[in-house]
Amino acid sequence: MDWLLLIAFLVVLIISGAGVFALYRFVGKIKREFQQHQPALRITNMSAMNAGEVITLTPELENVGRGVAHDCIVQLAGWEGSFAVKSIHPKGPRYQRHSVPIVLGQDAPIRTKEMSRCYLRLAYRDRWEQRYECWYPVAQIKDVNTPPYSIQIDLSHPELTEPRPSFREMWKLLRRTPAND
Repeated sequence: MDWLLLIAFLVVLIISGAGVFALYRFVGKIKREFQQHQPALRITNMSAMNAGEVITLTPELENVGRGVAHDCIVQLAGWEGSFAVKSIHPKGPRYQRHSVPIVLGQDAPIRTKEMSRCYLRLAYRDRWEQRYECWYPVAQIKDVNTPPYSIQIDLSHPELTEPRPSFREMWKLLRRTPAND
């Protein structure tokens, strides 16, 4: 009788272990598949040109993720313009970098008054309309000789706001995706 109990316990233990292992692999597969559809817009290069009293910053925007980024917007605090593009594709046949000219004259608000929190903001959505944002800190540097501030953007420390769906939400979103999308 003790042997039967021990054998039954071992069978239950083996079946439970196999079930846990299969569940672990299934969860990993869903997470990897979901990550394959996530975009990641980043500024990969920045050039600056100073012509008299006008500063022109030109960040290069690139999708370093795997999915297509939709409804992309670039904004700078204290800059009255903005840049928008319908979609930015990752590396592949439709890949393209986007240069965003930001022209800041000496009367631009970011150059004339000190701002408490300055950021260059990238906002975009993925195929399921989930919102992503990438915030690059901007420093205003006071020049002793001239009244307007100079601008410096820190590309190495962006703050990311990304969706963090649960496993169940990922699974639902992936099931909603057409096979040819």
